[in-house]
Amino acid sequence: MKFWKLPAYQNPTMLSELKRRAFGVVILLVTLTIIGTAQSTKERFEKVMVFETKANYITSDYLGFIYLISDDQISKYDKAGKLIGSFSDKTLGSITSIDASNPLRILVFYNDFGKVLFLDDVLGPIGSSISLESIALDLSVLCCTSNNDGIWFYDTQGFQLKRMDRNLQLTHASGYINQITGFDINPNFLIEYNSYIYLNNPEMGILVFDVYGAYYKTIPIKGLERFQLSGDNIFYFQDSYIKSYNQKTFEEYNMQIPMDKDTPLSVRYEKQSRILGILKENKMELYNIQD
Repeated sequence: MKFWKLPAYQNPTMLSELKRRAFGVVILLVTLTIIGTAQSTKERFEKVMVFETKANYITSDYLGFIYLISDDQISKYDKAGKLIGSFSDKTLGSITSIDASNPLRILVFYNDFGKVLFLDDVLGPIGSSISLESIALDLSVLCCTSNNDGIWFYDTQGFQLKRMDRNLQLTHASGYINQITGFDINPNFLIEYNSYIYLNNPEMGILVFDVYGAYYKTIPIKGLERFQLSGDNIFYFQDSYIKSYNQKTFEEYNMQIPMDKDTPLSVRYEKQSRILGILKENKMELYNIQD
């Protein structure tokens, strides 16, 4: 008796195998498409201006203003590169950091002298400086603005985040972060955004807390000095790229920025206001971002 072999489209076993392989190919193509989308951007950069300057680093706000920080001086520029104002107070020492999350109430931190000062939108002082010793936070090494004119501090004495209200009264405090993480931390950057507090510890990543100071999660991006937040994305400059990490989808992509022989010291990418600022050793470059 002769047995006839069924063609592939009639043989149930082979048909199942073909379907499995076809499904695998489809999944692979979809995956490659997603990866390609996550790693590519459509931004183009139009140079607005370049000017010579010596600065330590730059920051920015969501309105598109750029702030140059050089020792004890802050200079503020608009999108066209026009100088809006400047501020310096040598009696307070060198500026450790500024937080321009609220462009109408800019926090300036002087760690060496244990002082915090607020500036308005043209860099005029708002009241007198705050002595951290007077509020028992003189061992704080980081601070940032909080909602309703509050301030978050990282206090090294207790490995804690502490929030003071506008009247400099303690409202919230985290647990002992070294006990929560199991490690002694050495953070270098602190920011509040969308009801979360982000504490950067280069060796571990970005520790995230809620508005009450309760630990929420750690984002495993290591080795950072500063970063920005916009929507669900974290933006940071690393290895000659602006990199993005989405906290919900976990997608990452690299954005190539204009480069020359001079290495960037500090980069600010404001997606909402469509500007890019690049500080180099002897100059600052300002770009408009175009689709």
